[in-house]
Amino acid sequence: MKNSVAFENAIKKYLDEFAQNDVHFAQKYNNPNKSIEECCSYIASEVKKMGVCGLDDAEVYGLAVHYYDEENVQIGEVGDYMVACNYHVELTEEQKEEARAEAIKQYQKTLYDEMVAKNIKSAPKREKDKEKTEQTVKQLTLF
Repeated sequence: MKNSVAFENAIKKYLDEFAQNDVHFAQKYNNPNKSIEECCSYIASEVKKMGVCGLDDAEVYGLAVHYYDEENVQIGEVGDYMVACNYHVELTEEQKEEARAEAIKQYQKTLYDEMVAKNIKSAPKREKDKEKTEQTVKQLTLF
């Protein structure tokens, strides 16, 4: 299964920072035979082997470092899996305004759809029903 971009970016960001602070790791990190995609697949296969549903950040990053530290790392079968990344996204003011405008549009559409549905339910279903309603109203005004 293909890794999510957010997962790969989170791992890459951590490894880039780790390589800046550790010269020995930086040499191994620049190995052309290894990639972030394979690293993420390795992490997923190790989590599957462990038989757990999740790991904390330190354990995941430890697996990523281990992937680059070892020359012959075996990547097992992963199958389908889902990764949840905990990171914060900063939006620009323009993006916030676009999101707000879109939310307002969706809310207005929902209200409109509800009003239309309500009118359809309360509207007379046939012409005869409409005529009866008009006659009833006319009769009530005679007295």
